[in-house]
Amino acid sequence: MAYTILLDGERVAHMSTDEAVSAWIAKYSKDHAEDDPSALHLQILERGALAWLVGGKLVDRERFL
Repeated sequence: MAYTILLDGERVAHMSTDEAVSAWIAKYSKDHAEDDPSALHLQILERGALAWLVGGKLVDRERFL
C-alpha cells in the first residue's frame, strides 16, 4: 500500500509503509508542537493499485500513532 500525506489539502509527502507514515507524523508533531500540536491539518490518503482511477481513501491518522 502507498500513502500520500496532505497538509491543508496539499500533497507534502509520499510513503510506502505504515512505519514511514508513523515516523513522518511523529517528526511533524515534534516540529510543530506549538502551532499544530495535535496535527489536525494532516490527512493521510491510502493509495492502492487503482488510485489513479478512484483517487484513494482517507484513513484515520490514529492508525499511525
